[in-house]
Amino acid sequence: MFDNLSEEQKLALSTPGDLLVIAGPGSGKTRTLVSKVLRLLEEGVSPEKIYLLTFSIKVSLELKKRLEELGLKGVKVDTFHGLAYDLIRAKNGKPPTVISEKEKDEILKKLFPGVKDPLSKDELKRIYYDYLEKNGLYDFDFLVYKASTLEGFNFKDSYVIVDEFQDIAQDLFPLLEMLTPATWVLFGDPNQSIYGFRGANPEKLKTFLEKAKPALKICYLTQSFRCREAILSFAENFKASPWSSPKLKSNLQGGEVLGFLSYDGFQEKEMLSRIIKENLGGLTLESAQINQVSPDEVFILSRLRVLLAPVKEWLLQEGFPVSLPEEEAREIYQELSQFLQSPRVQNLSVEQALSEVSPELKSYLLNLYELFERDKEKFLAYLSNLKEPDLVLPTRQGIKLMTIHASKGLEAKIVMLIGAEEGLIPLTMFKDFNLDEEKRTVFVALTRAKDKFYFFVQKGRRAYGRSFEQTSHFFLNFPIKILEKPKLKAKQKTLF
Repeated sequence: MFDNLSEEQKLALSTPGDLLVIAGPGSGKTRTLVSKVLRLLEEGVSPEKIYLLTFSIKVSLELKKRLEELGLKGVKVDTFHGLAYDLIRAKNGKPPTVISEKEKDEILKKLFPGVKDPLSKDELKRIYYDYLEKNGLYDFDFLVYKASTLEGFNFKDSYVIVDEFQDIAQDLFPLLEMLTPATWVLFGDPNQSIYGFRGANPEKLKTFLEKAKPALKICYLTQSFRCREAILSFAENFKASPWSSPKLKSNLQGGEVLGFLSYDGFQEKEMLSRIIKENLGGLTLESAQINQVSPDEVFILSRLRVLLAPVKEWLLQEGFPVSLPEEEAREIYQELSQFLQSPRVQNLSVEQALSEVSPELKSYLLNLYELFERDKEKFLAYLSNLKEPDLVLPTRQGIKLMTIHASKGLEAKIVMLIGAEEGLIPLTMFKDFNLDEEKRTVFVALTRAKDKFYFFVQKGRRAYGRSFEQTSHFFLNFPIKILEKPKLKAKQKTLF
């Protein structure tokens, strides 16, 4: 396995001690991470001494699958919240009672009637935590908080390997601090940090890491095996990280980056349709095989989900196969909510309880059950706190329509970005707008594309009761084709 690694990847494997691996898009990050685990095991590190942690359940499931494919067992793969759950259970001798999001909302309404977002105020947060403690309850944030205060655990000679380190929220810092006796190996890309609304902040994370691990070394994975040269060249403009990193490289020459400025929705629709038909070679399976681009290899992205609804409508009218992972996630979430309310969940084994859910949800939940080592209490605690974004599973066939955030971690041969107008990109209508994060969001959109990236500007595009007229300043240096302005039809004169 080690023979096929690049020199950059080999350096990440051979560098001892605390290490930060800044991995550009498509640079083989997951492969390098799994190889690092394999190398540690070969060097005699016990599997029980390796903690492979992530911020999201989705990434944990992917890593678990990769390790199992290599026959690697015994390595703990979990989220930070899952680790906190295990630490509290080990300390108390029983599993913590974790409340659902719905129960959390009910408690907050009871404690703070009429108060909007009470947990944003430190004083009210303390009152809420006191209530949980007195009643022997935990929500996911309180799990992490309490776990970080526990004593009696020894992480010396252990390895904490983190995937997607840039997504670590500030409220996880105390738990990480507890793990400082271990050796840290952190993989990720701060230029893909787009979860500020969840508490991720690259600047604060860098300050924390420098303080927690002063001897932290840095390796870079700059060779992209995904994106063609032209795409990486434009993506360089959207790097916005407190860590400076070398220029991204690609062995794949060529690539296309192009924008289209239209004057109405009909023009935009016509151009989108033409690009799709040219690349798919038609709508039949046979023609797609000849052309070697399937509908699954086409993404249509936007900064806001609301912009995708009209696109979905006319794609279906044109006969294109379409998949909307975020809409499908809502359906799966509703089914999950019904499943959790069923008495079958408590009375039957997990396998029996899942016998009546859809195959898609069943497959996901069984993988989750295995991730939690068939621990039913922990499994159910996690299920009751899953949110719709956790259930974005782009498994259905068709052209994928989704937000940029939902596309993170995915790739396609052709990516088309809708809504490249000033005000939508960067998205300035919300008060917590952050220019650097908006740049990183475009970086993520661009680097989903293997071969071609197209963006679309529409004069007078409407969203949330506002009109957006100008091309985003982010794209002013990009090649852009201005479509011919439609001719106004002569109005017939009337007597009135």
